[in-house]
Amino acid sequence: MMIRSACARRRAALPILALAGTLLAGCALAPPDSPRPALTQLPEFDARQQRLTFITDEGRRVMLGVLRHHDDALRMALLSPQGQRLLTLVQDGNGARFLPDASIKPPFSAGWLASRLAWDLWPDDALKQAFVGTVWRLETRNDQQQIYRGSRRVARLSGDSDCRVIHDRESGYRLYIATLDDAPDDKPRAPDTCPTP
Repeated sequence: MMIRSACARRRAALPILALAGTLLAGCALAPPDSPRPALTQLPEFDARQQRLTFITDEGRRVMLGVLRHHDDALRMALLSPQGQRLLTLVQDGNGARFLPDASIKPPFSAGWLASRLAWDLWPDDALKQAFVGTVWRLETRNDQQQIYRGSRRVARLSGDSDCRVIHDRESGYRLYIATLDDAPDDKPRAPDTCPTP
C-alpha cells in the first residue's frame, strides 16, 4: 500500500472542503480574505439547495450545498453526496465562523470562505462598495464578473441562477453551481442545466 504525503492528502481533500463558491487547491497558504458587504445588502431567502461540482488538476468532486439567509445571519452547510454534514459556515453580526460540529477541519479561515461566498451572492454594487479604499476591485464585462486584488485577476464568475461558474485562478479550481429543483420528488434538475467538462 502506498502512503501519500501530507501535502498530497491535503490536495485530495481541498475540493471537498470548498464552497460554491471557492476553495484552495494545492498546498499553498490561503490567499487573503476580501472585504465582505453588509448582510443587510443581501435579501433574505429560504433554504437554497445546490449541486456543487469542483474541478481541479486533481479531478472532479461533487457535493451538496444548502444556503439560508434570515434573521441577520447567513448559513451555508456543505454535505457529502450521501447527505453527511461536513461543515457549516455562519456569518452574522459577530463575523464569520465555522460551527463546532464540523466533521472536517478546513485548511482556510471562515472569513476567507465567507469572502468568496460573497462574490457569488451579493449584487455588484454592494461588492464595489465593500471594496472601496482597498486593493480589491470588481469589473463586469460581457456578463462576467472579474475579481482583482491590485493588478492581479483572482477570479472570474459567469452564468445565471441555474448554473453559476466560478473560475478561481489564484486557488486553481473551477466550481459549477447548479440550482436544484424544489419539486416534490426532490430530484435535481437535469445534469445538462449546468454541464461540466
